Formats: sequence, C-alpha cells, structure tokens
Amino acid sequence: MPCIHKKTLKKIIKKQHNFVAQVKKNQNTLLDQIKFNIAVKDTTPIDSYTSHDCNNHGRYETRIVEVYDDLYLIEDNWDMVKRIVTVTSEVVIGDKITNETRYYISNLTQSAKSFSHIIRSHWKIENSLHYVKDVAFLEDFSRIRTEQIPRIASLVRSVAINILNINQFTNITKARKLLAWGNENIFSLKCF
Repeated sequence: MPCIHKKTLKKIIKKQHNFVAQVKKNQNTLLDQIKFNIAVKDTTPIDSYTSHDCNNHGRYETRIVEVYDDLYLIEDNWDMVKRIVTVTSEVVIGDKITNETRYYISNLTQSAKSFSHIIRSHWKIENSLHYVKDVAFLEDFSRIRTEQIPRIASLVRSVAINILNINQFTNITKARKLLAWGNENIFSLKCF
C-alpha cells in the first residue's frame, strides 16, 4: 500500500465513511509519532483484545489488539484520526517464533474486538481475491501498463472470479483451464 495521504482520508470522511488505515514505514513521520505516543509516553490502551488461532498445519498465532486515544503530536497534523490501533502478533511454526507489531489509525471509536474483526476481514479479502488474481490469473506478471488498461484488465479478472464463484468452482485455476478447452463450457455458466 502506498503511503496514507491526508487528502484521501479527508475525502473518505467528507463522503461520511470511516477508515482504518495501516501506517507503514513509507509514512515514517506518522509512524514515529505513533511509536513515541505508545512507547516513550508509556500510554496505556483504553481497550485490548487477545485472540488465538490454530490451524492444521502446525501454525499457532496469538494476536493482541490494543486501542489508544492519546493523540499527542498526531492530532495537529492528522485531525481526522480518533484512535491508534496496534496489532501485535506472535506466530509459532514448529520451533520458530516470529513477532510483529502493526500500526493503524482510524476515525472510528470501536472496541478492540471490533477493530480486530475489521482488520482480519480486510486480510480475508486480500487473501481470497488478490491472491487468486495473482496465482490463477498471473496478474503480477502482466506487462500491461498503458493508461486505464491495467484497471480494466483487473476488473475483468474480478468479474471472471465472481462468475466462477457463482458457479461454485472451488479451484479457480482448474476451472480456468477447464473452461479454456471449449466454448460450450463457457456458455453453460450462470452469471447471477
């Protein structure tokens, strides 16, 4: 994700919508201000939520979501921000343990559990749509770079994925190959 632009967030608010935006290293001033608020000022969170995930592949993850309302230094430049959210995750795979903290800003005043759900829901979309586009349709290898054509091509891929989902294909790559073998297969698909 490119750096968060204040103008974009202000447009979101002007349209009466809400945002939860991840702050990454490419927004280093804002990230430093957030880290200062949490670490140096020793601010305590107003709410926290811990969740544990275990899957069948031996991957265990503990996520701690903490919500802060102390906006020292931040509110001057980012007046639309009402909350800082941190997600600290510890992932255990076999004997390897990794820790990571991610930082978010939001104009919402939700609970830590709600923020956890919002952030996880975003990653569900990222993993279910963008991953499929990258793997099944090789979107990352596309050399299309002219004007609006990349956006149109991405839209066509999204429509194709939606049609395959409507027709209850579970493996998009296999479905794409099956449908490439004959026009009669394509015309038998339901579109809505």
